[in-house]
Amino acid sequence: MEPAWMDLLNSDWHDHLGSGRSEDRLDNPKWLKEFLTRWGGAANKIWSVNARKDLGELRSLLGDIVDAVVAGRPVSEKDRASLNSYLAGSPVVRQLEKDKDTYELRLLPVAQDLDFILCDIALSFAEVFADGDPARIKTCENEDCRWVFYDKSRNRSRRWCDSSGCGNLMKVRRFRERRKKKT
Repeated sequence: MEPAWMDLLNSDWHDHLGSGRSEDRLDNPKWLKEFLTRWGGAANKIWSVNARKDLGELRSLLGDIVDAVVAGRPVSEKDRASLNSYLAGSPVVRQLEKDKDTYELRLLPVAQDLDFILCDIALSFAEVFADGDPARIKTCENEDCRWVFYDKSRNRSRRWCDSSGCGNLMKVRRFRERRKKKT
């Protein structure tokens, strides 16, 4: 399963086959409810009417940061400050819990509300910068797709969100283009 930040960014869906079809899945109530349940873990809550707007704003911020990273530019101070404001958006309490013979310190949200979800999505993105390699964040080279993915390949050479989908499609397009030039 892809991380929360990637799921949110890719909610701005485009048909990778080039039909021109697209869908902002945040406008789809069923998809939005499933998304909030998947990343908030509380299916029975009544979510704020601002969920779509707030998630759209976070998606836009994450998209701006990804665009900078993919272009090799540093993340702007403004965008970093905005991301930090999301990270500060959900207070947590610390609890010592026992698991058989060991103890574990856990951070638990004060409330599992929309602020918690926004904070958790922002955290999943910030962890790439703190623990991962932001240079591995890429966008699919299929101009019709442009999905965001994290390149886990050994030599960082991955170019497509999905090699069997967009990768094969682009190989077929290049083949047909070469064939057309020969005739």
